[in-house]
Amino acid sequence: MTPDEPHACVHTELADAVARARPSGRFGWLVRRLDARGASHDTRADIVLGICVAMGFTTLLDQAIFTLAVPALRSGLRASTAEIQLITSVYSIAFGIALVPAGRLGDVIGRRLLFLVGLAMFTGFSVLGGLADDARTVIAARVLQGLGAGMINTQIFGLIQDLFTGTAQARALGRYAMAGGLSALVGPLLGGLVLASVPTDIGWRLLFLVNAPFGVAVFCVALRYLPRHRPSARRFSIDLIGLILLSAITLALMLATLVGSAAMPSRRVCLAVALAGLPLFLAWEAAYQRRGGTPILSRSLVGSRGYVLGTIVAMCQFAAGVTLGMVSALFFLDGLHVDPLLYAALSIPAALASTASAMWSWRFVRRFGRGGTVFAIACHALAVAAQGCAAEFFEIRWIVLTYPAIALLQGVAGGLIHAPNQAMTLAQIGQDEGRGLAAGFLQLSQRLACSIGMSWGTGVFLVQASSSAGLTAYRDAFVEVLMPILLLVAGAFVAACTDWASRRAQCPTT
Repeated sequence: MTPDEPHACVHTELADAVARARPSGRFGWLVRRLDARGASHDTRADIVLGICVAMGFTTLLDQAIFTLAVPALRSGLRASTAEIQLITSVYSIAFGIALVPAGRLGDVIGRRLLFLVGLAMFTGFSVLGGLADDARTVIAARVLQGLGAGMINTQIFGLIQDLFTGTAQARALGRYAMAGGLSALVGPLLGGLVLASVPTDIGWRLLFLVNAPFGVAVFCVALRYLPRHRPSARRFSIDLIGLILLSAITLALMLATLVGSAAMPSRRVCLAVALAGLPLFLAWEAAYQRRGGTPILSRSLVGSRGYVLGTIVAMCQFAAGVTLGMVSALFFLDGLHVDPLLYAALSIPAALASTASAMWSWRFVRRFGRGGTVFAIACHALAVAAQGCAAEFFEIRWIVLTYPAIALLQGVAGGLIHAPNQAMTLAQIGQDEGRGLAAGFLQLSQRLACSIGMSWGTGVFLVQASSSAGLTAYRDAFVEVLMPILLLVAGAFVAACTDWASRRAQCPTT
């Protein structure tokens, strides 16, 4: 793809918007002191960034390993389909719920404390999950793990925003995305090796426990190097009612996807609750802001066309990607009976491609802007369609042989979408308008979309796959899940195209 030269000012506008951001708040003193020391600025800031990337790697490694552990966990604990749906989805909803209060607390009492508390929760409840004897304990452990991970990640993005500006900020976000690519490489390989080396019932437990050494190591480094901060004099405010309403809407939608013999009446009730809760949430947010509070969803965010469209892109892509990863693992491991280590090896090209493209993504966004996102989403849609065709029409060996190439295209597209989209979306919000609030809601939206997508996709696949015996049932189940995933990618494509057209219209041609 070549850059759109007549509209290069779109990318200049983005670069200017990001470059105008300046370190402020409690981190301003740190950045100014480090700037005065010249080279030491880069050294100290890079240490903090290294801690953030390492913890991002640890939480994302958990996701990558956990995907591989689900089939073994399902058989080991004899978990029902509804329990597996909850196990795969409650982590994300808990992660999302923790973002807003943890972000506000981090603003007031300092990011260091919240980072360390979240890290201790994430590590401790990983151990609890590995020692669980029933599915309900695993569900509880995943909820508390998700709360800890949410506390960590909101501090990570706050640190990156406070310590880096302009191109350096885009590069820092690219390194965080690179950690996701590396975790996608290491996680399946480590998980496949463990599952291939020990009995299944022990293997999934070890995959939970593997978080412990990573968490302890990062905790020790963070305890030493994360900067301490003076207490803030700003008034502490959390939109607790708004958070409860939004969580209730998401939980209702997620529960509507659970399957069971008496699911239909409950599903209708849950959908009714979600539909009734949405206008109530919007009305509360408007009233809360009029009274001088800081809402979860402010008018400035809703009024920013670029921010809204970027959030839609993030929600659709995040839900599609995570759901696809889960059902692909179930299809290959349970349906095709592929060895876990072989499946991990087949995933290596995608992980390497995602890592490489994430490293280059900050240059990609500077050169191509939103047009590059449109191109990457189109490539992702092509890869999803190709994977569906292979599952439906190919023999098992050709499904396995073609998977690395298809997954490689998915990895490249994902690496070029996520970090650039986040940078462009947040660049639409000025520092005075609440960039931290914007980042928090963006993360919250992604996680809530992920929880609904994971619950729905896992439930549909397991129910359809168990409807009849043989490979045909697994093929049909996989394709049935891929069709809505493709619609999600199409939704991201439409939103990105709309934003791209809006940017082109606002920029005078030369």
